[in-house]
Amino acid sequence: STNGWIAFGESELESFRNYHIPGAGGPSPMLAAFWDDMTTSSNAEIYKFTGDDYFIIQWSEMRTHNANDVETFQVILYDDIVLTPTGDNEIKIQYKTFNNTSQGNYSGWGSIHGGYSTIGIENHMADVGLQYTFNNEYPVSAMPLSNESAIFITTRTAIATLMGDSNQDGEINVLDIVVVVNHIINLESMDSMGQFMSDVDGNGIINILDIIQIINLVLDSSN
Repeated sequence: STNGWIAFGESELESFRNYHIPGAGGPSPMLAAFWDDMTTSSNAEIYKFTGDDYFIIQWSEMRTHNANDVETFQVILYDDIVLTPTGDNEIKIQYKTFNNTSQGNYSGWGSIHGGYSTIGIENHMADVGLQYTFNNEYPVSAMPLSNESAIFITTRTAIATLMGDSNQDGEINVLDIVVVVNHIINLESMDSMGQFMSDVDGNGIINILDIIQIINLVLDSSN
C-alpha cells in the first residue's frame, strides 16, 4: 500500500488511517513499516526487488498527508535460508529518511489524521501483534527510530544457547552427532529448534561441516 503497510494475501482495503497493533483497523495479517496517511509526490516511487533468499519493498520519497514530510524506507523479507528456533522467517525494516510528524486527533467531527505512524506486525486474526510504536510512543526497552535506523524482527533468542546440542538435553555428546546424521540421511527429522542448534557454522544448511564442528566440540569438552 502507498500508506506504508504490506498485507499478506489479498485485500481491497486502503487503510490510510492508522491505529494501534493488534486491532480491528487495517488489514490482517499485516506488516506496518510506516503506516500513515501518505501521498506520492512527483519523485515518489514504490519499488520491489527479488533476490535469491530475500524480497525487498521500498517506499521512496513518500510524503505524509498531514505534515508533508518526506519518508524513505524499506522492508526486507528473508527466506528460510537462515534457520530460527521457531522456523519463522526474519524481517528487517530500515529507514533512510524518518519523519514521524503526523500529529492530530481522532476526537469530534472532522478529526485530523493523527496517531503519528504505526510500526509493527499483526497476525491474520488481528488479536496478536508486535507493536514497535504508535502515536509516537515506544516501549521502555525500544530505541526511538530516526534517520538511518532499522528494526530486525526474529525469533532467535538473545539468551546464549548451547550450539551443537541437537537433541536439546543440555549436553553436547555423541548423541547429538547421531541426531544430526539421522536428519541428514532423512531417517529422523528435527524440530525447528533442533535444526537451529545443529547449524553450528550458521550458514543455514545442516551438513557434514556441522557434524565435524560438533565432533570437535565433543572432543574439546572431554579434554
